[in-house]
Amino acid sequence: MRRTEQRVLQALLEGPKSYWRLLRDSDTTGQRFSELLGGLLGRGLVESRGEFFYLTDQGREVCARLGPLEDLSCPACHGKTVVANGPFQGLLEKFLRASEGRPRAVADYDQGYILPSDTVARVLFLYSRGDLEDREIIFLGDDDLTSLACALTGLPKRIQVIEIDRRLNEFLREKAREFGWDNYQVLDYDARKPLPQELTGQSDVFFTDPVETLPGITLFLSRCAQALKKNGATGYFGLTRIECSLEKWQKIQENLLKMNFAITEIVRNFHEYYLDPKEIAERGYRIATQAPVRVGRPDVNFFRSSLVRIEAVGEPRPLITEEVDWKRDLYYDEEMWVTLP
Repeated sequence: MRRTEQRVLQALLEGPKSYWRLLRDSDTTGQRFSELLGGLLGRGLVESRGEFFYLTDQGREVCARLGPLEDLSCPACHGKTVVANGPFQGLLEKFLRASEGRPRAVADYDQGYILPSDTVARVLFLYSRGDLEDREIIFLGDDDLTSLACALTGLPKRIQVIEIDRRLNEFLREKAREFGWDNYQVLDYDARKPLPQELTGQSDVFFTDPVETLPGITLFLSRCAQALKKNGATGYFGLTRIECSLEKWQKIQENLLKMNFAITEIVRNFHEYYLDPKEIAERGYRIATQAPVRVGRPDVNFFRSSLVRIEAVGEPRPLITEEVDWKRDLYYDEEMWVTLP
């Protein structure tokens, strides 16, 4: 029995689950999950009744030697490895107040916000690794407002945000004016354009939540690599399984090696995204339309990503420095089941 198939069956040993809850815990791409679930239905191991899936008697026989999946994540940090102790107590409340009125996420830029608690957890993680205090940090894209949460700590030496969404940029500029931050800069920037010369080699740390096509993530990581100083600079990005097969993960890792980076840490399912349930069910996302049975609106935040930390070994070597003329293919490939074409 394949590992992912076993995970679905073990999840159902606990009791009936919705399509979205099974998807969240499946640890595979949306396409492969849909095929796997369809196969279990076809073999009579699983049945659907309304919005929920159940093990059949035959399925229970197959699972006779298995126990239900147990959640072993830390109840304090929820698997993120950091908690808001000491000077970071109250940071979430500050961030929630500062982020009021933020622009709504739009599909044009493949936006989808992580939970505010996860944004704050990013800040705590950066601090715990020495990548926040007295550091010059650049954010390529920041619809999750991680730069804002970092700035609220007063610890970074400088923050720069380069972002294509002008609505978001104006929101962040207004926050910088409101709080009187003179070390916080926001630039209108399309990652398809070369990185401005004045940003090259100037940052200690980058943070990006890139698009997950292979060309797109290579482009984003290249722009970020070009922004870093030599020797020991670090970077962070999110990476899913739901839109990234292991084959794509492997290619990304190969490209990181070519860019002179080593992966130092991967924290699984660090980020949980809030995606509008109505939009997911009704706007034609393949994660809903290609399900093996008709499904309704998500009843759980099913889209999660891991946090990846990398460190430069010597001088970062971006793979792309020139302008690229990519359109929607920057955001979309055949694995993008939670992205509109």
